[in-house]
Amino acid sequence: MIERLLQTALCEIQAGRPAMLVSIVRSTGSTPRKAGALMLVGENGLLCGTIGGGLLEHRCLAIASSALTVPRCEAFVLDNRQAGSLGMVCGGTAEVLFTPLTDAAPLQQAVDSFRAVPPVRFCLPLDGSAPLLSQEQSIRSCPAVVLLEERPVLALPLSDTGRVFVLGGGHVSLALSRLLYHLEFRHIVIDDRAVFCSPERFPHAEHTLCIPFSLLTQTLAGPISPAADDAFCIMTRGHEGDTDALRFALSTPASYIGVMGSRRKRESVFSLLESEGFLHVRQRVITPIGLAIGAQTPAEIAVSIAAQLIAWRSSKTAAAKL
Repeated sequence: MIERLLQTALCEIQAGRPAMLVSIVRSTGSTPRKAGALMLVGENGLLCGTIGGGLLEHRCLAIASSALTVPRCEAFVLDNRQAGSLGMVCGGTAEVLFTPLTDAAPLQQAVDSFRAVPPVRFCLPLDGSAPLLSQEQSIRSCPAVVLLEERPVLALPLSDTGRVFVLGGGHVSLALSRLLYHLEFRHIVIDDRAVFCSPERFPHAEHTLCIPFSLLTQTLAGPISPAADDAFCIMTRGHEGDTDALRFALSTPASYIGVMGSRRKRESVFSLLESEGFLHVRQRVITPIGLAIGAQTPAEIAVSIAAQLIAWRSSKTAAAKL
């Protein structure tokens, strides 16, 4: 979400319209969103993002809209009764930072720094002053309050959060791509049939590649090469495509590999790949792909896969906090 939000903020400032970034700095108890949640507010109200909805967001939206140029950091400390009035189940605290955005330069730098190596952090000083960027590698890879040049800042990672390689361009892939876009997953769709793999069919995909699955190794090299933070969703049109796709996925460090198909197909493919030396195929591959929610239609199957990907992404975020 942060990439889309900062791009929107940059457009607003370049157009001469004031805007304010509202962010959750810290939270405890039953708050709807945690540190790093963001929303962008303009002259006419909410532009994009959310800090959790409900009355807490409504109150913060009113504060921001009434004073777009006034920096502040406010703590909402709530007992059970107050929490109920803000749409929370239990009491808790939420520290909210209001950062006026007036200078396009740091926003342009941030937009240009997405997926930079080494990773860049977008830092919001807790006094509400102008954002700044840092490549300090001791900063955690998840949203956190840190000291930067002896100033407390909320550091937000601009690094890659992982891509989803969708192998196969059929009905489930089409439904999944739409969900991945709304869930802020960068994704690449690959099929060996041009009609099933085009920018027109998958407008939300970062890339669409029409190649034989047997040529994945040669094609997905260099900057596009799959990394440990990436995922594979394999759902080609047949046994041969699945085998080629899975063979490639297992040769990468990708931390999520899911395959759509029956148990019979799974055993056939697994046995073949084990005979080729892929000894950990059963430990690394999830099949059938998706959560077991009784999904039947392409849309339902896509929901089950997206839910599993959310869990995978959340587990990575939790690990980064340790």
